[in-house]
Amino acid sequence: MIKAEQILTLIKPFVKEGKILPKTKAQINENIGDFVYLMDDNQLLACAGLKDCKEGGVGEIYSLAVSKKAQKIGLSLKLLDKIMKKAKSENFSKVFALTKYGTDWFIKNGFTQMKITDLPQKRQALFNQDRNSSIFFKDVN
Repeated sequence: MIKAEQILTLIKPFVKEGKILPKTKAQINENIGDFVYLMDDNQLLACAGLKDCKEGGVGEIYSLAVSKKAQKIGLSLKLLDKIMKKAKSENFSKVFALTKYGTDWFIKNGFTQMKITDLPQKRQALFNQDRNSSIFFKDVN
């Protein structure tokens, strides 16, 4: 089973760069069931959380990270496949991600850029205008 410390270690460099929002160990432990991940020899190589927005069958992808040592070898696609399988098993009709970086990756992988008004109501209220993230949706099929 994956541990919060492993996720924190993996996302730390991306948090420092401002690419991922910081999370506490308690937040990760509380939501550990949200995470899909890829391991190799007990090393966490990639992870992402998928949170139920509890509104309209929509899930939010967050803390998506691939270890800096394991980039450019196709792990992001394997991780996306796991995210989409989890979304399907949880009966989500759509997933979305907020990002300031990697917009090309989302578009290349079947996501569509949307507006803040397309987000579930509760998530719109939490949207950080200062961060000015791009919003990407993908249908679950």
